[in-house]
Amino acid sequence: MSRSTFLRTHVVVASLLVAACGGGGQASYGPEKVAIPTSDGVATPKPQAGARELPPPSGTPKEAPFPAVSRAKLANGLGVAVVTAKSLPIVQIRVLVRAGSGYGSSPAVAALTGDMLKDGGTRSMTSAELLSRVETLGSDLSVHTDFDATVLSMAVTKDQIGEALRLLSQVVREPRFDGEELKKLKSRSADEAEDAARSSGSFTATRLVFRELFPAGHPYATYGNTPAEIAKVDGAQIRDFHKRFYVPKATTLVLAGDIDEPTAKSLAETHFGSWNATGDTPKLEFGGAKRPEKQRVFVAHRPKSVQSDVFVATLAPPRQDPNWPSIRVANQILGGGVASRLFADVREQRSLAYRTSAQILELAHGPQPLVLYAGTESSKTAKAIDGLLENAARMVSAPPDDGETATARRYLSDIFAIRMETIGSIADMLVTQDTFGLPDGYWDAYRKQVRATTAAEADAASKALYDPARQSAFIVVAGDADTIAPELTRFGEVTVIDPEKEFRTVRTLPQAASK
Repeated sequence: MSRSTFLRTHVVVASLLVAACGGGGQASYGPEKVAIPTSDGVATPKPQAGARELPPPSGTPKEAPFPAVSRAKLANGLGVAVVTAKSLPIVQIRVLVRAGSGYGSSPAVAALTGDMLKDGGTRSMTSAELLSRVETLGSDLSVHTDFDATVLSMAVTKDQIGEALRLLSQVVREPRFDGEELKKLKSRSADEAEDAARSSGSFTATRLVFRELFPAGHPYATYGNTPAEIAKVDGAQIRDFHKRFYVPKATTLVLAGDIDEPTAKSLAETHFGSWNATGDTPKLEFGGAKRPEKQRVFVAHRPKSVQSDVFVATLAPPRQDPNWPSIRVANQILGGGVASRLFADVREQRSLAYRTSAQILELAHGPQPLVLYAGTESSKTAKAIDGLLENAARMVSAPPDDGETATARRYLSDIFAIRMETIGSIADMLVTQDTFGLPDGYWDAYRKQVRATTAAEADAASKALYDPARQSAFIVVAGDADTIAPELTRFGEVTVIDPEKEFRTVRTLPQAASK
């Protein structure tokens, strides 16, 4: 995916990786971090005068049910999902194509294909003509390629829905893939990738996380793209990718707003019914992830950087795991916001970081990366790693209590009302649901399960996620290797990577002898 895709997706990683779902779109990611002191048997200083008091008890949570979803399927296999909301004469359109960023024959193919839908024009319109026509509708066209899907988005007034679908149908079905436009796109994308490798610590570290958690050739093994990967993509590969993945059976049209199901199905039939591209949803081999066998350290070298982006990474269960609500609650307790343990200890108590988080980077298939994060000064890098590892282990030795669990589940439950405040957000939540293969009614069921999660269930989830006896973690740091790498050898063997040279290994430091 291009750097612009990375910035949108990342749901992210500097703030960090706010990205996947628990309430739609980004819904299950949660906010930044949080501060709830816990007791692990170690004496801690008593709060000084003026310390923050506990908040007053919360009132009764308000219901915020997800709107009903109507569904239809065209004869060619294209799915249609409709949410009717007549408060405003607006319709949000999403075209979900199950064509993820790593699904192609080589890295960068999927993202460049998605970008070319907009930048390359259609058989009957140049890119400039297409975008000019979109603007006359008072709208904008966005195309976003993530790990498991490419999504085209538009919002129009009710009276323009037919013309908007006509344009989108041409974009998806009849892309031009103009050679000159592809050259321009590749040049821009390579420049963005080069800049990301040079200037974004969160990007370089995240790429290493996915590279080390998934074997070569796995659809999730590559996060973002390098200039060399982009340069290898040609028009033939893009046309082949489009022919293989852009088929009706791999596509869902989502319409949310002032439109009913019969009208939606009729319009879908008019504009997409003649789409006769053959083939089923392509079958991909996702295989297994690479569970870390021992603790290792990778440093993405950023010469003379005075700051470090610190990641401690391991694997969480698949997104469809029946215990997902308790997994989300446990992770929220550790690092989901300003009431979390990481915020309270690593940031507030010990001043080892200016930002902390614990994020599960959600994927549609198999285990998912679980990443603890601290943004810190170079001189505090090792101590920040200590803080992340210690708090993860403390989730096992000092299990979540009733107060922590109540705060976490209340946040995860009540944030739904905010995330569903616009019809566009609801459309995005429906796209997320379909991308992950979750059933209709899922968001309401998830919220109910979150509300019912007990401290004992959060404890069981914590043991599965964070117990070092069950699974090892590895450490990735984006920072000045010349300054920080020697000290990091106490955590394990240190591999230094140069992001500006296609992420090549430049040297390895052996693990320091135990004292």
